[in-house]
Amino acid sequence: MTKTAPSIAGFSDALVHAYRTAGGSGYDELLDASGSIRPHWRALIQGLGELPEAERAARAMRLDRRVRETGIAYDIFSDPHSPSQRWQLDLTPVIISANEWRWLQEALTQRARLFNEILLDLYGQQSLMRSGLLPPELVFSDEAFLRPCQDILPEAGGLRFYAADLARGADGRWRIIDNHSETLAGVGFALANRVVHTHVAGDLFKQCNATRLASHFQSLQSALTAHSGRDNARIALLTPGAHHEDYFAHAYLARYLGYLLVEGLDLRTKGAQVFLKTLQGLKEIDLIVRCAEGRSVDPLELDPSGFQGPAGLIRAARKQPRLIVNPVGTAIVQNRGFGAYLPRLCEHLLGEELLLPDAPRHWLGDPASRAHVLDNLDGVVVRKAQEGTGRPGHAALGQDPRALTDTDRDLLRREIGLFGARLVAEEKIGFSRAPVYDPGGLLPKPFAARFFVARAEAGFRAMPGGLAMTVDPDRAVALSAPDGHTRDVWIVSDAEQGPHVSLWRPTLETARVQRSQRVIQSRVADDLFWLGRYSERADWTMRVLRGALRRVEEDGGPDSGRQAARKCLEVLLSKNDTIHALDPISPGDIEIEQLCKELVSSTLGHRTLERTFEGLYRVAQLARDRLSLEAWQTLSRFRPGDSWVTALASAPPFAILDHLDEGLASLAAFNGLMHENMTRNFGWSFLDMGRRLERAYNLSEAILSLFIPMPDPEEEVSSLLLLLELADSFITYRSRYRLDPMLPLALDLLLLDEANPRSLAYQLVALSKHMESLPDGKRGVSMSEDRRLILALLTAIRLADVEAIAREPNGKTLERLMLEQIQMLPALSNALAQHYFNLTDDAPHRVHTRAEPRP
Repeated sequence: MTKTAPSIAGFSDALVHAYRTAGGSGYDELLDASGSIRPHWRALIQGLGELPEAERAARAMRLDRRVRETGIAYDIFSDPHSPSQRWQLDLTPVIISANEWRWLQEALTQRARLFNEILLDLYGQQSLMRSGLLPPELVFSDEAFLRPCQDILPEAGGLRFYAADLARGADGRWRIIDNHSETLAGVGFALANRVVHTHVAGDLFKQCNATRLASHFQSLQSALTAHSGRDNARIALLTPGAHHEDYFAHAYLARYLGYLLVEGLDLRTKGAQVFLKTLQGLKEIDLIVRCAEGRSVDPLELDPSGFQGPAGLIRAARKQPRLIVNPVGTAIVQNRGFGAYLPRLCEHLLGEELLLPDAPRHWLGDPASRAHVLDNLDGVVVRKAQEGTGRPGHAALGQDPRALTDTDRDLLRREIGLFGARLVAEEKIGFSRAPVYDPGGLLPKPFAARFFVARAEAGFRAMPGGLAMTVDPDRAVALSAPDGHTRDVWIVSDAEQGPHVSLWRPTLETARVQRSQRVIQSRVADDLFWLGRYSERADWTMRVLRGALRRVEEDGGPDSGRQAARKCLEVLLSKNDTIHALDPISPGDIEIEQLCKELVSSTLGHRTLERTFEGLYRVAQLARDRLSLEAWQTLSRFRPGDSWVTALASAPPFAILDHLDEGLASLAAFNGLMHENMTRNFGWSFLDMGRRLERAYNLSEAILSLFIPMPDPEEEVSSLLLLLELADSFITYRSRYRLDPMLPLALDLLLLDEANPRSLAYQLVALSKHMESLPDGKRGVSMSEDRRLILALLTAIRLADVEAIAREPNGKTLERLMLEQIQMLPALSNALAQHYFNLTDDAPHRVHTRAEPRP
């Protein structure tokens, strides 16, 4: 229960003092006109005030760490050290009272109903334009109006997802500053923020009696399942791909809802059906949740350069209209020019007064509005009517005529005259301010918030929460937040919250026994294969570094083997994988340290630790929806720019050893989690195949570099010690032989012993077993190239005579054997990619010209 103002005065004064003295303009969310804390904020302020300052600071740091670990807003294709990747989640949420939320919920769902009716008309009878309620130029000048979708959308069931960006003016009234009707518009970011925030501040969340989000997503799941028409529907979330700025939100939401995450190239159409291309063939998709731009989802009927969906998708939607949500074409109603016409449209279509108007804006395609704006340029901001971005915080700032030179103002006037139908002029309404956490107390910062609406089985329903972002009131008129400072939005309930019910708990009617989910896209198999390769590459590289540094830094470490360490270091630093002859003189400590520093932080070689970590984290992002939370958090240590990676790169040589031990422990934890928790499906097979192939290559390369040419007896022992250490087989060797390392014994353990999980034979046997379990749609009379290669590799190792090899003074047989492995293992990787990752349609096609009759 919330307490009265006097009871919280003591602990709140110090916390709110900085907030009171900071001042500022705009509506104050926290304090009323008398300076008292508003009732719905008191529980939060009380909870924060009862925490010691050190605990508040610690929680803020934990939030920051959890954001990094979760990977929110990390662009996997950008400069890994770019500060623009920053996404901050404030410890202090925005609080909305139960009474105000009831009104907001009604207003938001009314807007969704209104847009739904407008869409049904625009893609149906188009009576609104015929009657003059909507200017035809406003609709037809917008590229978001997709003529091929005419008559499809009304049959598809209309709008299902909608989001609105809201700001509160100085008068205390909410207004909509942007609408989002194209895709899910970043709801995955809001969900991730809530999960992270309640992980750190769950006690405050309960103390405020805030409303959970799970029930909203449960109703969303039920509604989508009902819409698909099947209890066990195969539902796919269509993303533009990992290059898109919202990819994290798409992957996070797909995993949360239990849907497949697919890209356009993963799909294929056949008549009225859409199929997922998997390793086992085509699997029908029952429903597509569209997170890709509408005009780019079909290169046949829409934008010919858009491949964010499969060719023929509109044809399939024409025959099966309920296949896609939101239906293609819904982006038209997020055109900012609609705002001035919405009050009349609401009365005409719904018979209701518009509860929540747009911010004051003028569509510059209207002659009267255009003339008014040209006469009063200094009072508006000119922006595109259709911006199309659903990414929170990325709304364009627009052009403020007051900040333009005379030449630029003339250019703006000319642009308005020529392209007015594609522009709007907006008046600034200001933003309200709410507290954010600061070590010195709370400070007021202006914000705008995004709220989300989805259609449930009983009608539209607003998500009880949202995403708020700090904005610059002097520049922004929309949700423009380049610094990425976000806040969770809590809806205070005046009713007791029921027990939490997991989103993953199925109903008895929809549950069906499935022993293994073996449906996997070729693209996902490729990602998991390289996740295995990069994780093993990182493990091997850190072992090489540790082995080399132990020989120069540790007082109790091996007192020989510097020459062997240098060989392994320089092989990894080689830019073309060519093994060179080295100076036979044993290197000094300084040279080893310099090589180690280069291997840690250089960006030139493709197997340096920095490049390996970048690849590991990038491919882990691509496979994000296939990793458990624990596995993802374990890998987050290797995120470029993370404190551990930065400390490793900047540490002096003697301190690198401790960091390497931590990194190897994290990789061991990740491999253990995947081994123990990942279902043994095709995804597991490709992940493990990547690890086995990389381990086999690294071991073969190390043996070749260390023993060709054959070293002298003293150097041979030190090389064998290092090799056993790198292969993590020293204890196994000592348990078998109470002797110093000898070449035939070590080669038997590391080459031929199929019971040693670090041996070359073990890797090849594991690869062969995985490949035998995979579907082979191309199997015919002859053996496929990948199976031919693995057979040759394994046969060569099994036929090897290590005793005869060890007796050869020149090592020619060992050299030939290892060179074969080094040359054929990359060929095997390429053959697997060609066989499973680069699937093409083998069915014959015939192109019919217009003059040629169809058979």
